Amino acid sequence: MRIQLALGLIVFGFLCSNLAAEDIPGWGVLVDPVGNCPVEFTKTGIAIQVPAGIHDMNPYLRQTNAPRIWQEVAGDFLIEARIIDFPRPQAKTGVNGHQSYIASGILVWQDDANLLRWTRSASGEAKQIYLSCEQYEKNTAIGVGNFPLEDKPVSLRVERRGDRIRMWATYDTSGWKMLLDRRCGYRETLKVGVFGLNVTEKDVEFHFENPYVLAEKKTTEDQ
Repeated sequence: MRIQLALGLIVFGFLCSNLAAEDIPGWGVLVDPVGNCPVEFTKTGIAIQVPAGIHDMNPYLRQTNAPRIWQEVAGDFLIEARIIDFPRPQAKTGVNGHQSYIASGILVWQDDANLLRWTRSASGEAKQIYLSCEQYEKNTAIGVGNFPLEDKPVSLRVERRGDRIRMWATYDTSGWKMLLDRRCGYRETLKVGVFGLNVTEKDVEFHFENPYVLAEKKTTEDQ
């Protein structure tokens, strides 16, 4: 009986790990902690379906279960992605005490307590769509920034150079504008990619296009 139970637990764990992590060619590895956020390829990119409920990326609240597709980088890096526009949520549709808020964009991840997100965000209560940056260290927000945004697709970029991390944006990819330049105390090896956040009572589908990652490659001497 004990052997059967142990075997059952092993099989269950294996199946769960397969559901939670999946390779998305050209983008990275899907990590879906909740296990209900499928990814589909579109004619121009990918779509992440994020159902109603808590799919957040907030170390302060100890909630970092939003689906993400990422890859590992070391040292200096640059990541870009085009974020397709999505409807603003209705007011008073947040769940479990949350504001009506959804967002998608770029994620820089060290661990559950240390991360940076650069997103196209939408608030039901504020009736606004805007660019938002949230930077966390040890579960504390050490830097935030919001910027006006037109209701249309936007390309986002995050770049790390030494101990600085910079956030950029453009509508047409020909006029990149740096909006934030901050200190970055994260470790050398990180995960970077795209993610979708939904803490409302309505399902949301986020669309992404044109992924690009440029990172230093370690040589044998560096390892």
